[in-house]
Amino acid sequence: MARVRLPRLRNRWRITGYILVTVLAVTAVAGTFAVQAVEREFTSRIDDELQREAGGTVAALDVIDPELLERLTEQAGFGLSSRASIVLGPDGTELAIPSGTVEDPDPLPDLSALPLAQLRASAGPFEAASADGSVEYRILATPLEDGRILVLAQPLDERDDAINVLIQVLLVAAVVSTAVLTVTVSLVAGYITRPLDAMIDTATEIGAGDLRARVPTDGVDDVARLATALNAMLDRLQHAFADKEASEEAMRRFVADASHELRTPLAAVLGYAELHQQKMIESPEQVGHAMDRIAAEGERMRLLVEELLLLARLDQERVPQRERVDLASLVDVAVRDARAIDPGRPVELRTPPHPAVALGDPTTIRQAVDNLLANTRAHTPAGTPVTVTIT
Repeated sequence: MARVRLPRLRNRWRITGYILVTVLAVTAVAGTFAVQAVEREFTSRIDDELQREAGGTVAALDVIDPELLERLTEQAGFGLSSRASIVLGPDGTELAIPSGTVEDPDPLPDLSALPLAQLRASAGPFEAASADGSVEYRILATPLEDGRILVLAQPLDERDDAINVLIQVLLVAAVVSTAVLTVTVSLVAGYITRPLDAMIDTATEIGAGDLRARVPTDGVDDVARLATALNAMLDRLQHAFADKEASEEAMRRFVADASHELRTPLAAVLGYAELHQQKMIESPEQVGHAMDRIAAEGERMRLLVEELLLLARLDQERVPQRERVDLASLVDVAVRDARAIDPGRPVELRTPPHPAVALGDPTTIRQAVDNLLANTRAHTPAGTPVTVTIT
């Protein structure tokens, strides 16, 4: 079964989610401790009040005649207060004054499951509920000198109401703080992470081939500095790629030019060799001239090959020389080579009466002349006369 991949949330929402989860977790823990602290504080106060009232009630029971006390308790409303008072004897309940009001007295705590010995041995206050479970009590059992047990029971309604109010306040505060934090953190995180998202988008565009894409430099200081540094790096990368493309283009042009330039000296060498094979060069002077031309054209080919190797190694072309060049002598050699390459084509050279000298690179000038003569051979019928004039 293919696994469904959920879309990745943007940085601002992930940061907002992390902060909200952290704040809610801290709020929940703090709220739990607060509720427990309030509950312990209320319970401690109730226990202190039960202890104080137990002392006074024990003293009163020792003074008041039991029969008088029983008659008093039979009167409507006597003894009703915020606490229930119960006197337990060996034969069961001897006196029971409930808490609450005359119109609505609270049900007494259910002590049927606790024997007198256990109540007499109780170390301190404990909690118990009424028989119907409607009221929770904090109970303190105090033994009397005559063997009976005084039980004071404080309803926990006020404590529970206070805790419920605290829980409601905490819940409302959590909801309000969550809403405020969501808006605030999302705005702040959006302002901080917007440049980061722009960097991600820019990196995606660059990965797709758009080297002109740049990162916005707005935002907080550190992010702006990062964006500026990235843009500077992207500028260098773009220049590096442009230089690489220019170098590759120069390499392609040079290889094409070198291939074209090598044809002329190679054709000259082959032409002189063919003339020699066909016995058209017999005199020592002609043979010597042919050998000199073959050596010269071989030197030209060597220079071209060295340029090609140098460019391949150093990714740059040979630096052109600048010297005085005798154009008449240079063109005369090129014309002689053209005649050797194509003996059936008349090639005439016309030179000026005065010296023709120019500043330049002799190798490059020779390449230009050879290209012109090669074009005449390539683009005119065989045997067409060619005139080369130096002016």
